[in-house]
Amino acid sequence: MKQQHFSTSGIELVVVGPATLLNAQHRITGCRACTLSATRPFEALLHRVSGTEGEKEYFLGFPTQCPKCSAPIFEKTLVDFTGNEPDDDWTYFDIYDEDQNVIFIDEGTLLDAEGFVAACENCNDQAEVPFDQLLDAITGCDPRITEYVICRAAKCGSCRQEIVEKTLIVPR
Repeated sequence: MKQQHFSTSGIELVVVGPATLLNAQHRITGCRACTLSATRPFEALLHRVSGTEGEKEYFLGFPTQCPKCSAPIFEKTLVDFTGNEPDDDWTYFDIYDEDQNVIFIDEGTLLDAEGFVAACENCNDQAEVPFDQLLDAITGCDPRITEYVICRAAKCGSCRQEIVEKTLIVPR
């Protein structure tokens, strides 16, 4: 997979893929939901992992969660992590395919999608459809080459638990 970079006003936007997220997740010792010492945003760990210079804004290409309590982790989620310096094998980013589409879902589209969620995997054992498939239907994007980055976690229409891109749902 190929890392995607965008630049606006001198800030580099980096879409982070699954291998990098998994590597970063292994360094997390807790998040704000389970650890009082969690005081640094997850994007600080991503910056250390990348070993690069300059101002960057990170977008998670895939959902990740705290290895300690399973709470969802987003770019600004406060975490605690091991190591002060990046390890040699941490200084890479996985890369997206050239023809891979990353779609940023804005608040309006997310609100539309929330309206189609009857239940989620947290409250219904029958949840089988990943939330991103609902986003495919709403956006009309090709699911074979599209990944989504949502502006915030959606809420389940039944239990109000957070829903991220790969959360299983029951659509209305």
